[in-house]
Amino acid sequence: MPVLRQIAACTAPSTMVVVRRSRRERDVDYRVEVCARHRWLAERDWGKSFTGEGVGGTCGTVIDYRGYDQVVRSHSDLRLRSLAMHGPENHGGDVALALAAAAEFLAESRAYREAGGVAAALGHAARVAEAFVAGVLGAEEGPAQVLAALSAAETVVVADRGA
Repeated sequence: MPVLRQIAACTAPSTMVVVRRSRRERDVDYRVEVCARHRWLAERDWGKSFTGEGVGGTCGTVIDYRGYDQVVRSHSDLRLRSLAMHGPENHGGDVALALAAAAEFLAESRAYREAGGVAAALGHAARVAEAFVAGVLGAEEGPAQVLAALSAAETVVVADRGA
């Protein structure tokens, strides 16, 4: 099930698309659409070549076809460790604990301007991950809600970076 993420608050039409093609079970891992002004987002975070294929969406839209574990790992690699020095690997692979620790770190941090918004989104993601692991949320809605909360945190981060 593809997950829609938004990595920019920009509402301009996209002019470029980054497509990461998979060598595994999917044809495509993800598609990132950006406008010319925000091309740096895709270059910095993904560093992939651009194509005109499928242009016509909104800047910052990501359609992610990867599985839950791969997307969480990507968020950990690109965001959690760089912002809050916590990832699942620091907590025995427990995503909920890593998210809760990152949220707590950011809530107490004064170094990052938008720490409160990111902390709130990560805290929500942690509570959803806990509910998923406890069986309160099913196999589809649990991961989808965790990824939605991570997407909200990502949007706050990139907006703070000028996107």
